[in-house]
Amino acid sequence: MTDFNILTPDNSPRKGWRNCYVTNPNPVYSAPKECANPPRIITALRKAAETSNPARHPIWRTADRFHAITHQRLPKERAMNKHRARAVNAICVCFADRLNIVTGKVYMTLAQISDSCGLTTYNKDRTPCYSRASRAINEHLEAIGAIHCDRVWDETTGSWIPNLIWVSELFFTLIGYEYGKYEAAQQQQLAWENKGLKEQGEQAISLTEARRRAKVRHIQTAFEIRAKKRAFKTQLRQARKLAVMEKQQAQAKILNDLVKLYTQEELTAMGHVELKRQVEHRYAAMRKLATAPPH
Repeated sequence: MTDFNILTPDNSPRKGWRNCYVTNPNPVYSAPKECANPPRIITALRKAAETSNPARHPIWRTADRFHAITHQRLPKERAMNKHRARAVNAICVCFADRLNIVTGKVYMTLAQISDSCGLTTYNKDRTPCYSRASRAINEHLEAIGAIHCDRVWDETTGSWIPNLIWVSELFFTLIGYEYGKYEAAQQQQLAWENKGLKEQGEQAISLTEARRRAKVRHIQTAFEIRAKKRAFKTQLRQARKLAVMEKQQAQAKILNDLVKLYTQEELTAMGHVELKRQVEHRYAAMRKLATAPPH
């Protein structure tokens, strides 16, 4: 057993840890302060997740399970122990509360999910560990298809983009919420957003286009955050490699890296102008990173 499972958040040994191998045996999701007045549909989804005990739904014993990375079929779900079940339940409440109604995207990173649910542990050096939340998400919720995680490698920065988490119809089954009600709210919200786009002189978008734009924003935000955090040695090394290239050569490499982040359909929908804008933005950010004085 590692130090991650033995120390409490205040860096002191846990009493009786042999009988209770988790730091927090009763994790509960705590919403961010900015979510004081969520839409009614989100309030209803969260209430459903809080009261339905998703980890004990009968579907866990019958649903096919697949490995999150290899997608190979896994054996039927064994009995979920109480600590993993409590983690799954807390995370389901978090997903319900941080869900984008239109796209079905969960607007939280793994670290944020783990912290908000009280699942983060720390070693003696105060380094956080998110493995309890990660296992609950990947080995359970993703394995049965209640959610889907997009894992995207960004070659420009030499790092993984934080996973995009999308809920599926099965997620609503787990939390005991009628999917038809969610679909109605989804279409209503999309219509409201399209009204705003038309007022700005833009065309209405479909659910597919809304999801594509959400992915583009997610990747762009992740890139910008990494560009500001110069502690990433790999990214600094990548930036310096680009800096010694001719501008045209560097932008061509960035373009090739960007193409790998999206599907052919997403690239077609994005268009040449938007793709060129992203290339120029990345090039400027990486040049700035490479030439900035060390801290």
